[in-house]
Amino acid sequence: MNSNPIKNPCRKGKLSIEPLYIYLNRFKQRSTIIPMAIKRMRGPSPPSIANTEARRRSSSMPKWGQLVGDVLLQILNRLSFVDVQRAKTVCLHWNSVAKQLKLYTKFHRIPWLLIPPQDEESNASSDTNTKLFSIEDGQLYSSKYAASKEICCQSFCVGSSHGYMISINCERNKLFVFNPLTEKRTELPAMDTFLGRIIEDMDNGGEYLIKFAPEAASDSRFYRGWTCSRQLREHFIQKAILSCDPCHNKSYGVVLICCQNSRIAFCQCGDSGAMSWMYLEGMDAPFHDIMCHENKLYVLANCGSLAVWDLGSDSFPVSTKTITSLFCCASLRQTLNVSSDLYTSRLYLVESSGGVLLVVRRIGEFVDEEGRVLHEGDLLTDKAAEPLVCAYRTLLFGLFRMDFDKETWVSMTSLDDQAVFVGGNHSASVLTCDLPGCEKNSVYFTDDYWERMNEDYLYGGHDMGVYNLKDKSVKHFYQLDALKIQPPPCWFLPNPW
Repeated sequence: MNSNPIKNPCRKGKLSIEPLYIYLNRFKQRSTIIPMAIKRMRGPSPPSIANTEARRRSSSMPKWGQLVGDVLLQILNRLSFVDVQRAKTVCLHWNSVAKQLKLYTKFHRIPWLLIPPQDEESNASSDTNTKLFSIEDGQLYSSKYAASKEICCQSFCVGSSHGYMISINCERNKLFVFNPLTEKRTELPAMDTFLGRIIEDMDNGGEYLIKFAPEAASDSRFYRGWTCSRQLREHFIQKAILSCDPCHNKSYGVVLICCQNSRIAFCQCGDSGAMSWMYLEGMDAPFHDIMCHENKLYVLANCGSLAVWDLGSDSFPVSTKTITSLFCCASLRQTLNVSSDLYTSRLYLVESSGGVLLVVRRIGEFVDEEGRVLHEGDLLTDKAAEPLVCAYRTLLFGLFRMDFDKETWVSMTSLDDQAVFVGGNHSASVLTCDLPGCEKNSVYFTDDYWERMNEDYLYGGHDMGVYNLKDKSVKHFYQLDALKIQPPPCWFLPNPW
């Protein structure tokens, strides 16, 4: 698989914009407003036959650089992210028009897979560049931004939203918002007191150890309230998203699920910087997922309850609606209770055509190479000197939509022409009809099983693929070299603005 720089995927200066010519030629047949600007050149002496033929060929060629801006903008809005980056190199006019695409909220329509540089102890490739995989063209691109490499190596991503990564610095344990394509970065307020951190130290291996207050480290998984910075993702910050795209609204919020799924935290950002953190109260923990859409925050809480908060205020969110006791739906109970000792669940909220979807992911705790889910005791056999290596693996998805009139989840069997993307990212849905390479009626997923991701040196971060809701099959969309992927890949919406 080729690896090309994302900044300019063209090789040796040769521009490949075949999709543009297709759109332009189609538009030329239907419209008379495309300026051809054909001129006859006059000279003092009769032109030669060769010069006449050359001018005839030149005058008959479309003058793409003179294409009306509004027409070009409509054409560019139909192209993939990579084709737009190529088109920007045609001329200054095209580059200027392409920058206006940031006004089109649906332009960057499909997430890419961001593959961070792997840790030294990981069995994956030793390449130190951040990679971006495009589902549309099946190509792997390399990000050459120096800051992207530094961010990925010294930080852990705790969320991806609107083309920005929300990461935590391993050395300072501070959150920041970062665009890996533009290198735009916003520091968020410190969370020491917020998370209950008291002091930190460094062990002989160079790993930061953080000590927390007893009330913050009450879970039995903590030993004396100490944990390493890598475990912050597992124990303290489960997910982070943005309330809106910072390109369209300079005042945006950062929302967290933190403190072992027991808290929802919010911080408002704007031109004057970021305000302090605050908790959103009045909901029953644990919290499974968060989603923002059209100035509203949706929180999936205990027993399937759905809380809605209004983010229209400049200062802090306002609770507007809470729908409780929604796991009474028989089909949802059945989906969640499939051999609970063999499976674990992940729940996601996804905006789809203005509605709210609930995606239920079932992960087999120990799955062999043939796809059979085993009990942990079955990993020990008389023939094998060591336990079998059976990593966790996603096997099943369920789909539901919220009926706000009846205040219940309604079972769905198909996404029709849509696909959804779930994982540690801000979940997204896309229409596949205009997106080659993206399978309709499917769920694309990455590994977000934080509780088990670091328990074994042989696997973790590996659980990703695409699930077809029609035939209930799981397959790979991108083949990694190993089962141990650290840090794990995540979905990322390219946002070059």
